[in-house]
Amino acid sequence: MLPISAIIWPTDGSKPALRALDVAIELAETFKAKLYALQVVNQLPTIPETGFTAASEIGFDVPRYEQKLLNTAKDTLNNTVVEKVPKTVEVETHVELGVPADVIIDFAGQKNVSLIVMATHGRTGISHLVLGSVTEKTVRKSSVPVLTIPGETEN
Repeated sequence: MLPISAIIWPTDGSKPALRALDVAIELAETFKAKLYALQVVNQLPTIPETGFTAASEIGFDVPRYEQKLLNTAKDTLNNTVVEKVPKTVEVETHVELGVPADVIIDFAGQKNVSLIVMATHGRTGISHLVLGSVTEKTVRKSSVPVLTIPGETEN
């Protein structure tokens, strides 16, 4: 049997991510594994040549905005965990700033996790066409197994 002692559930707050949480909870209960709930807030790009930097003169305070995003993500993630994860599951919440797939992979290494459980689709759109999905990148780069949970399908 595959020993599963720690699981990461990466989330973007989408409905498919919540479906993946149900699976992550079931696995954590079955294997008595620790569950890490991880939300990654995309770091805002800055373009020095245009004057759009962290301390931009155009009046947009990038670090302050990113901090607001982080605070909102923390509140949302904590509320989701309190609402959805049973007290029988040991869970730890983390919100990080960065490139989602890279942060997930790094986090998995730092916490020595056995499994990543994530949705195949989350909040996408045009960025998926340009950058590829977070799930695809995580699956390609991960050194630990990644269990992908499909979103609801129409038949």
